[in-house]
Amino acid sequence: MQPRLWSLTLGNFAIGTGAMIVPGMLNELSASLEASPAQIGMLISAFAMTVCIGGPFLASWTSAVDRRKLLTAALALYAVTHVLAALAPGYQSLLVVRMVTAIGAALFTAQAAATAGLIVTPEARGKAIGMVFLGWSIAAVAGTPLGAYLGAHIGWRPTTGLVGVLSALFAVAVWRQIPAGLHIAPMNRAAWKTLFDNRSLLLAISVTAIQAIGMFTVFSYMALILKQFIGATPTTISLVFLCFGSTGVIGNLAGARMMDRIGPVRVGMIAMACMFAAIALWPFTRGSLLLTVLLILLWGLGCFSVNSSQQARLVAMAPSLASASVSLNSSAIYLGQAAGAFVGGLVVSAQGPAGLSYIGAAFMAAAMLVSRAAAHRSARQTVAEVA
Repeated sequence: MQPRLWSLTLGNFAIGTGAMIVPGMLNELSASLEASPAQIGMLISAFAMTVCIGGPFLASWTSAVDRRKLLTAALALYAVTHVLAALAPGYQSLLVVRMVTAIGAALFTAQAAATAGLIVTPEARGKAIGMVFLGWSIAAVAGTPLGAYLGAHIGWRPTTGLVGVLSALFAVAVWRQIPAGLHIAPMNRAAWKTLFDNRSLLLAISVTAIQAIGMFTVFSYMALILKQFIGATPTTISLVFLCFGSTGVIGNLAGARMMDRIGPVRVGMIAMACMFAAIALWPFTRGSLLLTVLLILLWGLGCFSVNSSQQARLVAMAPSLASASVSLNSSAIYLGQAAGAFVGGLVVSAQGPAGLSYIGAAFMAAAMLVSRAAAHRSARQTVAEVA
């Protein structure tokens, strides 16, 4: 694999760490800014919704820009806005800065994958794109728990500023390693129209959004839950996030191996079943560190693999629409994250964190039902086309 792809991997590591750092520092942010947990959850919602809405439009508007310039600018913006976030005088200004920060994330992740495909030969594209997305996995395993630990021990402001410094360093690496003159084809409007006419695909994409709502209804407030349920210290909270990220990578690798044997739909159902079980059983973790760790490990097994299986499912359903469907699926992930953090905030404000698991489990169960319905609809459509 070409060494210059590592700059894109590291860039995604910075993007992933910055995107997922707020849940780990929720308690510190709430105390420092004198804001409720629900208000801190809005930082997650605002970031995710900006990426969800802005991602497809930004991809279209910037299709003519040289990839090296675009990716470097996206990371530079990410760096500057994290430094500004570290200096934010209050909650309102931090909320605005987080929304601007999300523009850098919306631009970088999708375009880094597309750029990787331009650098390597066609037969190596799959591996190259996988390597670029490895940065998000590393962020989940190392970046998020480390951010939670540093946020508690040195403060959320220096920790946020550190993400900005790393983003700036990786922006320099991208500029030095990615060749100039790389461009992608403009977004195909016909493909988008065909996609929105395909109800089976849209139903399958909705599974991504619904399960993400279930996931982030609870996960967004995990630091608060751990503190109240088991009296977790900041170090314990960071270790729990480490367990989650580690099994997430393991689950993703296992899911990829199973994909060809049992198909992406079944892999996705198994992944969501793991997540449903962990979220539904969460009320029983009160006072038990052991059960907390066991359930977080089970949850992590399904978290990453469900997104991989969904993307593989969409490509298999309509290969010619893969570019558009995968892009819309990415927006669905962020839509679910935004909605989940918002719904979780309402529950925390009304009932406290104890009620989160029931809502999250209900959404996860709904996602499994919709997934099955989408599979049946797709099967009927295939039979009708053959006939």
